[in-house]
Amino acid sequence: MKTGLMWVTAGIILAFMGFSANAQQTTADGDLVVERAWTQATDADNSSAAIYFTLRNTGQATIDLIGARTQRASIEVLHKTEFDTTGTARMSAVPELRGALGETLKLEPGGMHVMLIDLEMPLVEGETLPLRLEFYDGDDITIDVPILAADASGPQE
Repeated sequence: MKTGLMWVTAGIILAFMGFSANAQQTTADGDLVVERAWTQATDADNSSAAIYFTLRNTGQATIDLIGARTQRASIEVLHKTEFDTTGTARMSAVPELRGALGETLKLEPGGMHVMLIDLEMPLVEGETLPLRLEFYDGDDITIDVPILAADASGPQE
């Protein structure tokens, strides 16, 4: 009986984790939708992490994501990954991400992402990480970023 209850509880937790990762979060004025936010769990030897999500501009003007903030890292940077002619990946900071009216911006592995550097403590699978997204127009939003397994490749559909 206890084993059955344990499996039901585990199923509910996994279902909630999937829901959280796929949940939509919007700015107060509804001009921006954030979807599919996620990051990977880290261990004590890894002091950095990347955060991924999708931004949909549903408003009437261009949006400019100019930064991100969290209490769990010393440095948060908008980053892009590019590959040189030899196939070597290189990351570099970008000052902003701009999204035109109706545009969808995807922050995903191998491309744009928010880089957290000098994590204060490991990111634990199953927890969420509050992340404040800062926009040029001041219409900031704090999103809950689900922390998935260290080997996860994104939230499940």
